[in-house]
Amino acid sequence: MSKQEKNPNRRENSIFAGRSTTDSTSLRRATDILNCLSGDINTITDVSGYLGYSTSTVHRLLQNMNTLGWVIQDKNNHKYYLGPMVNQLSSNQIASHKYLIMHAVREMTHLSTITGETISLAIMFKLHHMLLHEISSKYELKITEESKMANPVYVGATAKMLLSQLADKEIKATLKHVKDDQTTGKSANNRLGVAAQIEEIRQQGYCVTYGERIQGALCISAPINNYICPATLNILGPEDRLKPNVSKYIKELQASTNRISEDIAGVFN
Repeated sequence: MSKQEKNPNRRENSIFAGRSTTDSTSLRRATDILNCLSGDINTITDVSGYLGYSTSTVHRLLQNMNTLGWVIQDKNNHKYYLGPMVNQLSSNQIASHKYLIMHAVREMTHLSTITGETISLAIMFKLHHMLLHEISSKYELKITEESKMANPVYVGATAKMLLSQLADKEIKATLKHVKDDQTTGKSANNRLGVAAQIEEIRQQGYCVTYGERIQGALCISAPINNYICPATLNILGPEDRLKPNVSKYIKELQASTNRISEDIAGVFN
């Protein structure tokens, strides 16, 4: 085959490679624009200035994203906002965290086998902690979460562990917008008491509480790192069954959360 016959194929391969690169660049730029809109940077000029993209590029991408429902434009002020497609995809909070659940189930099953107690996976969502997945205790007398959303945000090991993963400034802002718990008189269950515990929880890498949310219950919580929001794995059960093995279960729980954190590292950072 002559060199002239080979060249057309080479040009064709080059064209396809170029298209692939262009598509990848467009997707990355569209993602950057969505992040701008979520941060209240809403005009073509402001988005262009923030990202360093030309106004024509930003305008073209926004028009395409508007057609697909990713963004919408206010005709009065000409600003762009996140569209119905984004809201639709994010409306099912459990579904949006399936990746984390998938990587946590094996470790949750392992902990359930070792302890026989309830094992739960939770994240922080707004001013609450949200239950994503739970494996119920094998015992007839068991403790489980009553609902997907728990309140207040600073009562119990799960809530405190989630809170400890926030920056100090975020913790202060979060506690400022919630009321003190009135269910117990314990200092551990009010804002000042919790603020004093945060550093200790961070240093030891786990949190254990006795009867804070449910009388007679013991909860052990450890953080899952490298995720898009605070996340924890938890062991929950009656105090009289769990207490004799607390030290052992803390080590097992931390080993499990470390493995999950390693599995998802690099995906959400």
